[in-house]
Amino acid sequence: MKKIRYYASVAAMFTKLSIQSELEYPFMLIGHVLANSIQWVVGFATIKFVVDQFGSIGGWGYESLAFLYGMSVLSHGLAVVFFIQTWYMGYCVIEGEYDMFLLRPMNLLFQFLFMDFNLIGFTDMIPGLIVFVYGCMKVHLALNFTNIMLILFTLAGGTLIRGSVWLFCGSMSFWTKSTANFTDMVGELFERVSMYPITIYPRWVQALFTFILPLAWITFFPVRDMLRMEPARIPVPLAVVTLAVGLLMFAGSCVIFRLGMRRYESAGS
Repeated sequence: MKKIRYYASVAAMFTKLSIQSELEYPFMLIGHVLANSIQWVVGFATIKFVVDQFGSIGGWGYESLAFLYGMSVLSHGLAVVFFIQTWYMGYCVIEGEYDMFLLRPMNLLFQFLFMDFNLIGFTDMIPGLIVFVYGCMKVHLALNFTNIMLILFTLAGGTLIRGSVWLFCGSMSFWTKSTANFTDMVGELFERVSMYPITIYPRWVQALFTFILPLAWITFFPVRDMLRMEPARIPVPLAVVTLAVGLLMFAGSCVIFRLGMRRYESAGS
């Protein structure tokens, strides 16, 4: 228990320092609020335009798509808050920044993940929250205890899935010794899979993103289950499955990170 309190205090201090450093440039924060709001609102407006023209997307109407889209943007924002440092792992490998972590008597991955609490990630969540609340109203989702817990499980699992993929891609830098980590490509996959019904894709693509690279669990399956759009095939809420998938993927990515650290060659590698 004493060790847990110690780690929690260190995490709180890292978070405090990160927020203080980011608040040194308030106009940058305001710029991100405006830019991200425009980006996500335009994206949602595009979906509405398509639905108005064709009636539905993959059998999903405007109301359910609003709920799906809002949930996706919220998990994206949370992942950016907690895992954005994984985008730059290649630079840490090449410039030897892990030396600093190795000299401290603490878990290395813990230090790395908490060294940069990205306050700007919350600017992604503002438009996401607005669209999500709007979607909740449109689908008439009752905000009772059960549904709130399902939403939280989905957000936690979706955030872990996103972060796990980023951590895995970033850990490849230990082997490639390169700053290229496929972050942009992965970001496109997240958007295409989590913001739209996966049923719009061929069956082999659906299988790929369900069982091999389970990005469909970020939003599609738990949202479809919450909205009762298809009879449940298993007795467990799919939001719980999403959380389990997220935890398993994160554990696997941590193993890859540890294996990669064995190949770390300090500065000049």
